[in-house]
Amino acid sequence: MTSQPTVDNRFVAGFILNKLYQGRCYARRKSSKHGKHIRLSSLPTGLLPEKGDAIFVAKQLNGNLIKIFKATGDDHVCALLDNDAVEAGLVLCNYFRQQVRLPPLDRMFREALQQAQKEEAKEEEYRKLTDKEKRNKEYLERVKKWAVDEGLASQSS
Repeated sequence: MTSQPTVDNRFVAGFILNKLYQGRCYARRKSSKHGKHIRLSSLPTGLLPEKGDAIFVAKQLNGNLIKIFKATGDDHVCALLDNDAVEAGLVLCNYFRQQVRLPPLDRMFREALQQAQKEEAKEEEYRKLTDKEKRNKEYLERVKKWAVDEGLASQSS
């Protein structure tokens, strides 16, 4: 079996990895422990049949980018979390996401553009003041006005 999917199978490989990353189905290459997993037979769900054979591509990716193992009598699958697998997997996953017009994923499997937009929104976000903060703000304004009226402070401060 080949270690890398062919050009024709990049879309399907990206679909598989996107599904596993978004479902938080992870495992390590040399460990028998794993987290959540998806049944191999349900992996093609959501993929149009004319796009390719998800089970065939998954078997090609086994051991390199994903891990197929037996659980409850059926084959199940997880994405590998080893550094080399994540780097190569994100390339394929983001290729798929680009084709279907989704924002790319970052190394933490979050939508990179969405994360940047959230950070920008946080900087511009104005929250409602609590009652205590409102009272403190009003008090500070009254003290400043009093100081100006008494000649203890200038108008600009």
